[in-house]
Amino acid sequence: MFNRFVLFFVVALGGAGLTIQMAWNARLRAGTGSPVLTTIISVSITLLSLALVWASGATDRGSIPPFHSLPKWAWFGGVFAAYYLVASLIAIPKLGAAAVFSLVIGGQMVAALILDSTGAFEVAQIPLSTPRVLGTGLVIIGAILLQSR
Repeated sequence: MFNRFVLFFVVALGGAGLTIQMAWNARLRAGTGSPVLTTIISVSITLLSLALVWASGATDRGSIPPFHSLPKWAWFGGVFAAYYLVASLIAIPKLGAAAVFSLVIGGQMVAALILDSTGAFEVAQIPLSTPRVLGTGLVIIGAILLQSR
């Protein structure tokens, strides 16, 4: 149980970090005047940070597999990160951080239920259930409620 609690905390801390990242990126965007340039800077810093962690040996080093050894879609997850960053940078000044992140989480929950229930993209298949659908519905209701000012 303790390990699961630690994992929950680590993931929640990552979510909090994303919110802070978006606030910092929103300020950077005000300086650059461009959501795309801001994303390029942010992703460059991300890449540098990851390269330092990788070079330190703190995690398994791994190796780059041949392109044809994986499904083509497996190589393109970064496209969604770029979209997310640019969309969030455009939306946060207009909607606020709470509204944007509630919508992000709502979208993630709907997509996660679809992936889980279908097993798409080799995700472990977990059938739809009333509690899972209800939980996702409550997240979406929360996102809608956070839209009011």
